[in-house]
Amino acid sequence: MSAASSIAAVRGIFTRKRLTGASSVLVGTSVASYVIRLASTLILTRLLAPDAFGALSIIGSIFFIIGMITDAGFEAYVVRHEREDPHFLNAIWTLHLGRGALIALMAVVLAWPVALVLEKPQVAPLLAVAGISLAIDGAASLSMFTAMRRDMVRRLSMIDVAGQATQFIVGAIAAWLMRSAWALVVAMIAGSIVRTVASYVVFPDARQRLHFDRGIAGELWKFSRVIAASSALTLAISQVDKLVLGRALTLEQFGIYSIAANLASASWSIASRYVSRIFYPALAATWRNEPENIKRVYYDLRGLLFFAYLFGGGLLIGSAPLIIEILYDPRYLQAGLYLRLLAISTTVIMLTNSGSAALVAIGKPGPTVTANLIRLAWLLPVGLGAYFVFGPIGLIVALGVLELPPYLYLSYEQIRSRLFDFRQEVRPWLAIGAGVGAGLAFGGLAKLILPF
Repeated sequence: MSAASSIAAVRGIFTRKRLTGASSVLVGTSVASYVIRLASTLILTRLLAPDAFGALSIIGSIFFIIGMITDAGFEAYVVRHEREDPHFLNAIWTLHLGRGALIALMAVVLAWPVALVLEKPQVAPLLAVAGISLAIDGAASLSMFTAMRRDMVRRLSMIDVAGQATQFIVGAIAAWLMRSAWALVVAMIAGSIVRTVASYVVFPDARQRLHFDRGIAGELWKFSRVIAASSALTLAISQVDKLVLGRALTLEQFGIYSIAANLASASWSIASRYVSRIFYPALAATWRNEPENIKRVYYDLRGLLFFAYLFGGGLLIGSAPLIIEILYDPRYLQAGLYLRLLAISTTVIMLTNSGSAALVAIGKPGPTVTANLIRLAWLLPVGLGAYFVFGPIGLIVALGVLELPPYLYLSYEQIRSRLFDFRQEVRPWLAIGAGVGAGLAFGGLAKLILPF
């Protein structure tokens, strides 16, 4: 394909109209996902005791740790690679399948040791059985990755919603019948089944076959070495709170914190999908075919969803205690403060994730690793120091501002790479500030009107 036709192809795929359409789909499905998640917590908190959510949060943390330790960057590798032929995809899928089986086995092996270390023996059988979901996820078709290159955001987002809806419905029924944390494990496995089956049914050419190619495996390993280093740092950063608080708090107290973390992570998932499904594929294609326009495309991608997310994040920061007070019974009131603090980090992460994606797209993954080192350097001395001085709330405050130091560093790297515009960078912070102000005003008004 000639350079001119390559550029035309990029423009055809990533026109403003189509990107706006993709953003609109992502907005709609993200709102649906948030509503499902909120409805799930509202219903399940009335059917299950807080300790069930504490157990689920521990399982989630262990899964995340296992996943990060074995992360090979499959998604980023497939999306960025120029090849998309069956031979290549089958070779990658075979490695993906093997990794899924491996981490499922690791979950079983680690179940009792983890429960003993955390002094929560009831978690062990739950963790071992929940590992089935990891093997199921590993069997999913790579069509989930190639769809990002083919402008199939709508189908990807619908699979996400279908998986969440299934998990919610199965979880609610199981909770009503079982009244224990086992209901959440059953729901987790059901959601994995739906997502994996959908990956073969929804997309064309989704069939996969076992095929090992030493050359492709070696190429993936070369690419994944930086990803693995970054993932190891992400692991250390993102799970400090779970491991420290999971050990220090009772399962019931940890369950209350988990409610706040779950609500905060819902907004984080929107940022993650926006960057991985819209930002990164568009920037990677632009860099391959039209590198002189990378800065313009980078800022053009900051559309309605980008600023709505930042405003909404600010709104959540301002009104978090009120939201918890309205929606949950008095057992969960402390989650309001936790949610306010965690929402700071999950709001700013839209800026840091998009900055990292831009640098990776132009072939500079190193700053992503350095940004994680900065997070770790902040969290270990400051976060753990605050924990020992002020208790659990000190660590949570440190987590709340965790994204600010890496944002400054990534901005510096973007300046060096000529990907930074000072005037454009002011606008996101104005959106966040407006959201915080609106949230505080709404909270104050609600206090005067509502009978608390």
